[in-house]
Formats: sequence, C-alpha cells, structure tokens
Amino acid sequence: MSDVNRKHKFIGVSAVLFSAVCFALTSILIKTAFTLKLTPFQILALQSWLASLILLAYGLIFDYKIFRISKRLALILTFQGLIGSLGTSVLYAYALLYLPVSLATLLLYLYPVLVMGLGVLFLKKKVGFKEKIALMCTLIGTSLASGIFSGVGEISLRGILFGIVSAVAYASFNVVGEVALNEVSPLTAMSYSQWFSSLGLLFYFKGNVLQIPWSNPEVWGLGIAFATIASILPFYLILVGIQKIGSDQAAILSTFELPVTFIMAAIILKEIPSPAQWLGGGFVLGGIIMLNWRSSYERKQTCESID
Repeated sequence: MSDVNRKHKFIGVSAVLFSAVCFALTSILIKTAFTLKLTPFQILALQSWLASLILLAYGLIFDYKIFRISKRLALILTFQGLIGSLGTSVLYAYALLYLPVSLATLLLYLYPVLVMGLGVLFLKKKVGFKEKIALMCTLIGTSLASGIFSGVGEISLRGILFGIVSAVAYASFNVVGEVALNEVSPLTAMSYSQWFSSLGLLFYFKGNVLQIPWSNPEVWGLGIAFATIASILPFYLILVGIQKIGSDQAAILSTFELPVTFIMAAIILKEIPSPAQWLGGGFVLGGIIMLNWRSSYERKQTCESID
C-alpha cells in the first residue's frame, strides 16, 4: 500500500510539472501568434477547435466510453469548459496583449491562493503548516520572478484586471476539476471541458470559422502546436495531477512554470532573467521541494499506520 501511495504521488507530481512546462511554452506561442496579427479569440479558436477534433477522433476510434456521462456531470463540465478552460485562456491571452509576460504570469499565479481558499470554503479542506509555508515561498517567488520590483514602467490597468480574473478562472478550473474527477477519468473531464470551450468559441464567431486565416501555412503550424502543447497535454496532465495529489498541492506545484519560462525565454527569445528573477525562481523551487518533502518521522508514522 505504501508503494502504491508513493507511485500515485510520483505520477501526480510528474504530471503537474510536465503540464507547467507546456504552459510555459504556451506564453511563447501566444506572443508568436500575435506577430501573425491574430487576435486572442482567433488564437484560442484555432487552438480549441483543432484540439477538439483530435479528441473527438480519439474517442470515436479508441475510447468510446468517454462519451457516457450523467446530466449532472455534464453541467459541471460545461462550467469547467466555459469558465475554467475557455475563461482562463481568453483572459490570460488578453493579459499578454497588454502586459509583459513576467507580469501576466505573476497575476495568473495568484491562483494557488485562490484554490486553497475555494478548497477551504467549498470542499471543507484543511491547510497544514507545511502547505502554508510552501504557499508563502511561491508567493514570494512569483513576486520576485515577475520582475515587478525592478520597475515595469507604465502598467495597463486593463491588463492587470485581465490577469487577476484569469487567476480566478484557473482556480475554478482546478477546484471544479477535482469534483469532476470523483466520477470520471482525467481524459473524459479534459475532453468535455475542451468541447464545451470550442462550442463557446463557435457561438462567439457565430459559426464563421473563416475568420481565421486558414490559407496561411504558419497558422496551421501554430494551430497544431497550440492544440497539443497548449491545450490537450497541459490540461490533461494537470487533471491527472489533481486526481493524484489534490487541487491545492497541484496548484502550488504548477508554479514550476515560472523558472521554466525563464529558461525557455533565455534560450528561445534571448531574454536573460535578472538576478532577482532567478532568486524568485529559487523560492518557487523551494516551495515545491517543501511541499513534497517528508521527514523520516513522517515516513515512519505513515508506514506504521498502513501496517
């Protein structure tokens, strides 16, 4: 039993960390898409529609049972798709339109605080001392890593608002996802949230899919990258993580995206982080390690309780 628990935690932690890598790449992809004169809604429609087609084809060919859900669960996943998935993506894309990547990411990563708060209020969870210290580390880390103390220049209040509300939307995705995962697999939850997100975008465009410049080969390339790297993989992996370790721990672990973003920005965009930003990344990693570290006494107590 102890080995099974360790295996579950390892899978959950690994899934969340890999999802953070995908989300880090998403910011770079969005900035690239802006150079092609695509609007945030066009970017998200491209991403969501292609991802939905891939998931639909997979379900029809390999796993037809993912289509069988209850009416109650359909309502939950509708909320997760329209508010959690689509809402987060749209609001974060608009935040990136008005703000530097560092500041937009900082605002999005206020969501671990919101996830813990929502978990305490609605799921009756208790937050331990270790989780509080880990959360404090991630808050300090996100603040330093964003570069906000180095001076951001003129800050768009509209961008700030988009960033904060994107954090609220992503917190709801995590908390609602944990409820849905009591009844369905991560693949089913992710597929339905993606499909409902796509329907919302189809309604927004009034069915006119030709608003996206499909004739541009670069758009297709970005679309496939968005569908896999920015949509299917990260949302599936984060749901696997939530299922294995819970939404609150998954929320803190996902802040691993920040140091990964720095490394990718340095390699791909030639943006070298400042010393304060590297220090912030260290705090984030410290919070991750603290969240998953157990003393020998704790391990002994766990083994005794199992025996």
